[in-house]
Amino acid sequence: MIQPEVLDKLCCPSCADTPVTLGSGRRPDLVCQDCGHHYPIVEGIPDMVAPDRQPHPASYRTETLANVIAGVYDFVAPLMSMAIWRCSPLRYIDHENRALGRARSGVYLEAPVGTGLALAPVVTDDHDAIIIGVDKSWNMLLKAQKRFENLPVDVQLIRADCDHLPLKSGAVRSLQSLNGLHGFSDRAATLREFYRCLEDDGFFSGSALVRAQTDVADAFLERYERYGIYPMLRSPEFLLQEMRSSDFEQVHFETHGAVMFFSGEKTDEARSRPQLEPNARAV
Repeated sequence: MIQPEVLDKLCCPSCADTPVTLGSGRRPDLVCQDCGHHYPIVEGIPDMVAPDRQPHPASYRTETLANVIAGVYDFVAPLMSMAIWRCSPLRYIDHENRALGRARSGVYLEAPVGTGLALAPVVTDDHDAIIIGVDKSWNMLLKAQKRFENLPVDVQLIRADCDHLPLKSGAVRSLQSLNGLHGFSDRAATLREFYRCLEDDGFFSGSALVRAQTDVADAFLERYERYGIYPMLRSPEFLLQEMRSSDFEQVHFETHGAVMFFSGEKTDEARSRPQLEPNARAV
């Protein structure tokens, strides 16, 4: 069942910061105190996709692909990273470890969490963060749930859209989005949601597949985009321009093959356009 400290951070994805409570029916669910909508809890995972949303076709295709490949993802992803994207899988672990460390007894959000491939190796009983993983794919979530069973701390998994997160404003201390931004149909909306959910001085990091880094990667990315799996794949500079609308004070980045890693912080200061500080290093 959902821990009280997690429930306290959740809200209705449709009603903007309206709390949810555990329902009293025979089947476990979460109930919005405002609109009254019920969000079912399936095998311990709340399904908190906003009920009034019309999914973007590209989002549906990406979700379908994730469901199809979930069973082989743990094997395929590292191979693709090394052979196609030209990025060592260990770099994801390093970034994951740093982001989790920044949570410091607060909420750590992984969005999307996938199968938990990068998160599980860095979770130890030394961490006192409240760990929440969000994904749209049921199959990915079920794989992650199985992987997290033997972890020394609980990880609460939630099915939700990243551009309508079921978390209260300012609830998250550290947010990680590994290889997520390139798959979101509305990155601007997703970045605004990430910013909203972070507390002041909260930490934000992640990675995305980008173009114009290697010819082999570009050939694969062009095929993905042609079939509408990933809606917009662009250069690192293009992605950074999109981040300028997210209100993060600074964004640092580096590239390793076709993977761009980035990090930034939310400040309680101005809404002025942030100054991006590139630290690019092509490998």
